[in-house]
Amino acid sequence: MFTPPPPRRLATLLLVTPLILAACGGGSSSSSGSGTVSPGEVPPASKESFVVAGYDVKGYRFQWNAVPGATHYELFEDPDGPGPLPEAQIGGELTGTTYAHSLATQLLHERVNASYRLRSCDARGCSALTAALTPDLTQAIGRFEINKSSYTYDSHSRVALSADGATLVVGFPGERSADGLSDAGAVYIFSRGTSDGIWQQQAHLTAAYPMQDMAFGIDLALSSDGDTLAVGAPRDSSNARGINGDESNRDAPGSGAVHVFTRNGGNWSQQAYVKARNTPQKVERCQIQFWRLPCDPVEFGTSVALSADGNLLAVGAPREGTKGIHFFSPPDVAGTGAIHTYFRSNGAWIEQAHLKGTGPDANGKSVLIGSEVTLSNDGTTLATIGDDSNLYLFTQILGSWGQPFGVWQRPPNTSARYLALSGDGKTLAYAASTSSASNGAVEKMQLQTLTRNDGAWMEETLLTVSGSNGHSIGSLALSGDGRALAVGNTDDSSNAAGINGDASHVTDDSSYSGAVNLYRRDGTTWSHSAYLKAPKPHKLARFGSSVALSSDGKTLASSDNNQPNSEGSQITNAVYLY
Repeated sequence: MFTPPPPRRLATLLLVTPLILAACGGGSSSSSGSGTVSPGEVPPASKESFVVAGYDVKGYRFQWNAVPGATHYELFEDPDGPGPLPEAQIGGELTGTTYAHSLATQLLHERVNASYRLRSCDARGCSALTAALTPDLTQAIGRFEINKSSYTYDSHSRVALSADGATLVVGFPGERSADGLSDAGAVYIFSRGTSDGIWQQQAHLTAAYPMQDMAFGIDLALSSDGDTLAVGAPRDSSNARGINGDESNRDAPGSGAVHVFTRNGGNWSQQAYVKARNTPQKVERCQIQFWRLPCDPVEFGTSVALSADGNLLAVGAPREGTKGIHFFSPPDVAGTGAIHTYFRSNGAWIEQAHLKGTGPDANGKSVLIGSEVTLSNDGTTLATIGDDSNLYLFTQILGSWGQPFGVWQRPPNTSARYLALSGDGKTLAYAASTSSASNGAVEKMQLQTLTRNDGAWMEETLLTVSGSNGHSIGSLALSGDGRALAVGNTDDSSNAAGINGDASHVTDDSSYSGAVNLYRRDGTTWSHSAYLKAPKPHKLARFGSSVALSSDGKTLASSDNNQPNSEGSQITNAVYLY
């Protein structure tokens, strides 16, 4: 369920000073156009009344007492306090005594210094403005709880956002099924109301035939309008092939699957059950210490991507053709991994292509692909990371995909780990770890961006991110135009809370609490724009393990694992919206 932030005590927010009546527009750089009046003619709002009455997800509610004779009220926002942006009227002529102000079109940190002033008006003009009122933006951070008591403790959730930021999807692969199957997985969908702006849980999705360890929800892809959703389940056990086969089969554990859901009028239903064309018909289980695991897992569905219209689906199968249980030791590389693509026509899904990695070469070495996959909005550009840590691109023309080509080749002792592609397909971001040449220990994480101009990819700014064990970056997200970049830093151990706190203040109680750093690009230069934490950082939460941005970069979602719930008594996963 979604638990809104608690209202703030009104007494702490009475920041109003006595008003001095003045001509309409006095004390403001903007005017409503009312006539000029003499002091003492228009009664002001009382100094005790103008307060923040409550907080919503990315918004707050102002309240004031009615002024006798007032025909309307005018509310003004100074968006950056002492900054250069001018004060401006918001909401028009307000006839009531409350106003819900939405920040859905801004990232919260862009309003961290915003202040607000109010005045009352009648036919003669307007009073002077009140003293400035500054809300507590930390209380406007949205929190969405997955309040389940039966799940794997260290399971990390995955997040996805629609282009407008009004649909939030949370994949929770560690959730136990209704009949007690561990790590069966589930997906939660939250939606913002179009009329009232209120967020509510819209759906709780599971596989039609849940299986133990299937990890349903380990990766997600959402269409631009939020109406088509692809859910990866890389440890699905059916030996079905193609579209809409037998979901109940259990002969091929670890073969993987993808479930495609669609929304109609707020109701979600499964449109397709997608399997690889070459799903093995039988996969044995091997005994490894205390576990019986698939001997040769394929893991189709480890990564998924959708075009903006939801009509093209790409699915990564990074272990296709390999031999061995890679959880404990490197697999015997006999295959190349693969990416499978499908297109939708009149509601029916059809296989389009089977894209393979390179090799084996003369030395028997292959390059596996599919552990990460991302698509441009139009579906013509597909990016992936090979197990050699190089970045590869596929492009398609009229439905025909070309051969993979390397867009970035790793330097010595460097390994690419995470990947993001902008919606326009012109900006690529990746995170890489740099290891010591002497002992292989990870020394730092770095961020690199590349931009495409006339078909050629050029490297931009190199950003260095500190990390102690090579896993400090949990995920990346780019805005549609590639000018906003969100970076989840799961190793961050600062006890700072909320927005732009002190990143250097590290404590044992906040170790691995995690953070998200935001960057903005001006021309070809990237600069740091915000440092975000959970409102209450929690040890081992690894905030930032999954991040997502709306297309305009104005809404950010970040997962936060193993948090106490709103009552502080039970451990739960949560997702935050900024």
